Amino acid sequence: MSFAKISIIGNLGADPELKYTADGKPRLEMRVATNERRKAAGGDWEDKTTWYRVIMFGERSVKLAEWLRKGRKVYAEGRLQVDMYDSKEGEKRVALDILASEVVIVDRNPDADPNAPRAPRSAAPSQGSPEESSQSAPSDLDDLPF
Repeated sequence: MSFAKISIIGNLGADPELKYTADGKPRLEMRVATNERRKAAGGDWEDKTTWYRVIMFGERSVKLAEWLRKGRKVYAEGRLQVDMYDSKEGEKRVALDILASEVVIVDRNPDADPNAPRAPRSAAPSQGSPEESSQSAPSDLDDLPF
């Protein structure tokens, strides 16, 4: 067996669509654009946009559908499927589908107030004093064995 795996970081071109399969499983479909800037043969810079349809199944897709909106930046990883089709104008086209095993939101929520204070990170609960823990960091960095 062989397959192609792909990882992309791009922006959503539209709000994702949450649908359900015939047997009731959640299916999230997203249009993601990646952009590449390169120098053309004439020396001018040109932008090239590549569109992918990212499809994710499972309960995680329901949560992602709540958070994702057009313009959000996402990381998607999964199996690549390439299909050929004819457009309405009769042209040959290529469809790039990613059957995602992982989708992660990369940017901050654009609806959030940028001036709002961030919640402090909570420290992991301690399980006794540092002397009792064999996993504690040494108090003097000069004592490290490397």
